[in-house]
Amino acid sequence: MELTLTHNDKTLTIKQAQEADAPLLLYWWNDGEIMAHAGFPLGLKIDLEKVIHSITRKDKKGVLFIIYCADTPIGEMSYKVEGNEYDFGIKICNKAFQSGGYGTAILKRFFEYLFNVKNAEKITCNTNLKNIRAQLVYEDKLKMKRVKTLYNNWTNQIGELCSTTFFEITKDEYYKNKNSSNASK
Repeated sequence: MELTLTHNDKTLTIKQAQEADAPLLLYWWNDGEIMAHAGFPLGLKIDLEKVIHSITRKDKKGVLFIIYCADTPIGEMSYKVEGNEYDFGIKICNKAFQSGGYGTAILKRFFEYLFNVKNAEKITCNTNLKNIRAQLVYEDKLKMKRVKTLYNNWTNQIGELCSTTFFEITKDEYYKNKNSSNASK
């Protein structure tokens, strides 16, 4: 699968990760600064073999993608599927592309793909409660509903208690929000 869109006059592409992407993902996933927002301030501490397995797994319940701006890899995303429900994760790993609306633009295009091509009925995600930027994107930009927060439900690598908050949007809600947004323009 490959999806393309334009944002701020730049071409963004989402491509399914290949084994050749493993060294880049290894770097990103083991970088504590990149992974801190997800609760891994020391990185994931995984090896290349585990990254390759994440890319090449055959269960078809999950897919991993690399996000590009022109030819520059800027982040990664994934989804897992259960029935008609898709749970996604996304990280803009290249600091130069953070806070520029790239994640929001990518997710809007990705939601269209999941609802229209994959026939998703619901899209879900979760994030560390401290990741305020992600929560603003999910609630304010994508109009997802916060459905649950688990407080102090896990401990990160440096012994801090962390909380997780969960979001969802149904296909009907997504198109209702999209149509009302278009009508107000």
